[in-house]
Amino acid sequence: MTQWLGFFFFKESTTSNEQTLSQDISFLRTPTCHTSPAHTRVTCGLILGACVAVSWAWGTNSAKETLIRHPAPFFIVWFCSIWNILFFPLYYLCHLLTEKQKQLPTTEFRKCSQFLGEELTVRNVLKGAAPFSVLWSLSGYLYLLALCRIPKVDVSAVLCCSQAFVFLLSWIGLKDRFMGVRIVAAILSITGIVMLAYGDGFHSDSITGVALGVGSASASALFKVLFRKRAGNVQPGAASVLLSCVGLCSFVLYSWVCVLYFTHVEYWPPSQHIPWDKLCVMASLLLVFNLLVNLGGIFTYPSLISLGILLTIPASAGMYLIINKLSNKPEASQTYAIERCSDDVFL
Repeated sequence: MTQWLGFFFFKESTTSNEQTLSQDISFLRTPTCHTSPAHTRVTCGLILGACVAVSWAWGTNSAKETLIRHPAPFFIVWFCSIWNILFFPLYYLCHLLTEKQKQLPTTEFRKCSQFLGEELTVRNVLKGAAPFSVLWSLSGYLYLLALCRIPKVDVSAVLCCSQAFVFLLSWIGLKDRFMGVRIVAAILSITGIVMLAYGDGFHSDSITGVALGVGSASASALFKVLFRKRAGNVQPGAASVLLSCVGLCSFVLYSWVCVLYFTHVEYWPPSQHIPWDKLCVMASLLLVFNLLVNLGGIFTYPSLISLGILLTIPASAGMYLIINKLSNKPEASQTYAIERCSDDVFL
């Protein structure tokens, strides 16, 4: 989610590669913002990075529990995507807290939505955000299917490779500067994906789960690259507007959920209890994750936010061990739950 989450929407460099590298190193020298000392931004970055890792690990665990109780991945993606509508209101709240010159919500929205066109109408907003909404939903849908096939830690590791795909797509489509270090990092990421897939043999469920995870990471990477091509230098305000429009598009596309339900593609009996509590916890955690990733640059340095994304892998492993210890469930029960969830989704 993705993506997905966004997870899946970690903001790429807001300017050129040289400016990004200088910004990442600047906290060792002088602050980039005159209103906040360097040590305050570093401390804030460490706290936000830890919150990024915890929110993703907790959200992934909630996603797997929700799938086991309610195996309807497209409905879950649709429900979580609607929460993106809150992005711009929360961004505007950050604007009121950090900026000295306050602006009206409509003025700030028009300022941040210039990439959608000069004439800001509902039709233009939906038309401009519809392709991104499709990619967002596709990334989240493949992410949930991957969770049904492989453990949560493996899914987190595969999705962390999304940045390698972003670099390759940016190099090809946006003509970004070639950097040998990033090429090596991309090769190592792809090597890690192959090793994960080969762990249980190429004829097991792991290869399917890894392939679904790679598809989710690729859709997320394409989302980011297309947004950079459309908006140019990606700023938190523009990202918040786009994600709010993605949530609006998801709400408008509610008819697709009805079609899938009545055609029994994703069907559950009317008497079946829908775990709204699990859905709300999952959606809120993923919203927090995406907020920290996309708006965290207002308070700290991008390198510390990326460190938090890297820590999602050990955080997911730690969450897995803690939950197993508290619930006293053997590994066989966890494996059975994954296989049962996979059967319910695909059958």
